[in-house]
Amino acid sequence: MTSFDEIKLEEGDVLFNAGEPADKLYFIQSGAIQMADKNTGAVFATLREGDSFGEQAMLQGGIRGATAKAGEPTVLLEITAEGLRGMLKTASPILTAVFEAMMLQQNMHNGIRSKA
Repeated sequence: MTSFDEIKLEEGDVLFNAGEPADKLYFIQSGAIQMADKNTGAVFATLREGDSFGEQAMLQGGIRGATAKAGEPTVLLEITAEGLRGMLKTASPILTAVFEAMMLQQNMHNGIRSKA
């Protein structure tokens, strides 16, 4: 099984910028990630412990739709899209379908949040 890499960020550190290729998925262990609009730089969401983001990584050719930066010292778990796809290849088809549905739901939720 592919493991997650732990990423530590200090307040203000940029994890990724809008427009960059999306190839990693993240889970927040502690701290906060601010999602900023690609055009204005305005923060439209603050994600906290237990939240996940970066679901665009699961889409072939996905592009980051927002900039993600640490709002405070933050610890993330990171997995590459390739590593996650490898894990899903060996998983039950039901688990794969559930995961894909969750990623779609997360993507839709983020789309709504960014327009609010």
